[in-house]
Amino acid sequence: MALGLLGVFLAVFLGMSLFNSLLMGPLRRRRQLKQRLEGPRLGQIQPRVFKEQRESGTGLALSLLGGLANLSAIRNLQERLLQADIFWSPNRFLCLVGTMSALGFILGLMQGHFLVGLIVALVLGLLPLGFLRWRQNRKAKRFEGQMPDAMELLARSLRAGHTLPSAIELAGQEIPTPLGTEMRLAFEEQRLGVGMPAALQHMAQRVASQDLRYFVTAVLIQTETGGNLTEVMEKIGYIIRERLKFKGKLQALTAEGRFSALILGCLPLAVFVALYFLNRSYIMILFEDPMGQKLMVGGMISILLGAGLMKKIIEIKV
Repeated sequence: MALGLLGVFLAVFLGMSLFNSLLMGPLRRRRQLKQRLEGPRLGQIQPRVFKEQRESGTGLALSLLGGLANLSAIRNLQERLLQADIFWSPNRFLCLVGTMSALGFILGLMQGHFLVGLIVALVLGLLPLGFLRWRQNRKAKRFEGQMPDAMELLARSLRAGHTLPSAIELAGQEIPTPLGTEMRLAFEEQRLGVGMPAALQHMAQRVASQDLRYFVTAVLIQTETGGNLTEVMEKIGYIIRERLKFKGKLQALTAEGRFSALILGCLPLAVFVALYFLNRSYIMILFEDPMGQKLMVGGMISILLGAGLMKKIIEIKV
């Protein structure tokens, strides 16, 4: 049965990969081309970004959690939402997490088991946080992929005689989203009276990218001390391009380990779900028997520890 489930899992994975490459990939590229031809939605994005940056986003849920635990994740939740292009207040997002957790707990209790309610509540409560992390990482990856071309464009513009604000405006017009949108937002902030260093710092806060922080730091240092900003842009672009090449090689070299971690992490859950629908009375012993509950908790902890350990082994920071 385990081999059959593994074969089903591989078949589903291959089918999803083919579906993504043959159908979703061309549709995604066509949508990006259409967005670039139609122009950015700056008029829709700009007020929301400026509003969320200026407002504190305090609320009942945020105040309660802030009183219970002084966590940096709670204090920086507004920044993380902006980094994921989710224009919600922290209070609204935390209310969503609490609502989904409560809904999962109620659904679990409807099955007649308190432990099931806790597990479903945990899973549903973590879904918004996982979605936030996914959006944040996706924006950062797309942003970093556009950084080398943006640095070269800025360097050429500065060499042609443009000032830094006009070069940033030009880059915002020529580069697609998300980097082009962030460049335009920085230019609009500067045009509305915010200094260029402050506008660039705000842009660095809206994107979780280390490469962008290099660029902002270089501009801030050049503003204070002077220097050849054109040469700095060219070197930053070269360094970012080489880092992206190196990260691509690492992705290829660690693909086997990551795929093994994915299979080993998902296979127990897939077997559990399959047995739950095929032979429910057999799998419910884990919930009804005290020893089964202990074994299930121990198994979940072992899965999480194993996934974290494998992630630590294959992860190489660059």
